[in-house]
Amino acid sequence: MSILVHSNPRSRRCATAAVTAAVAAAVNLAAPGATSAHATPARAHHAVSLVNCAPTPPWVSTYAFNGDLKIQGGCFTLGRHVYVMVKHNNGTVYFKKWVVAREHPFLAGGWINVNTNLHAPCGGASNGYVRGYDESTDKWSARVPVTICSLLD
Repeated sequence: MSILVHSNPRSRRCATAAVTAAVAAAVNLAAPGATSAHATPARAHHAVSLVNCAPTPPWVSTYAFNGDLKIQGGCFTLGRHVYVMVKHNNGTVYFKKWVVAREHPFLAGGWINVNTNLHAPCGGASNGYVRGYDESTDKWSARVPVTICSLLD
């Protein structure tokens, strides 16, 4: 078998699209009860949200948006309370909030997304962490290191 090399970018896009379509069709046909791509359920693209997170503990991660530190997470109990906090290594809690885990179309379990109103991004080494607690299962997420900015007046 030989590999064809195309110098035309449009040909590569078409080949990539063809491979993507073939993979999608194979996945659709592999779905239980599906006999063709047209027979897949209407919510087939949401199938990931139906996956059980039982073996996976809840998780959180952080990102900066519009100068604020945001926290997102998944595998919490859907529709139940989640305690989210940002804590300094010296024990000071800089942010804490109870939120409800919501359904997300592409993530398993309950999903959270919280604005902390703490400044981000910050320079320097991490001096604190973010964590989420699922009240329903009594499980904490792993600690995610974060740099907490100190505001100078």
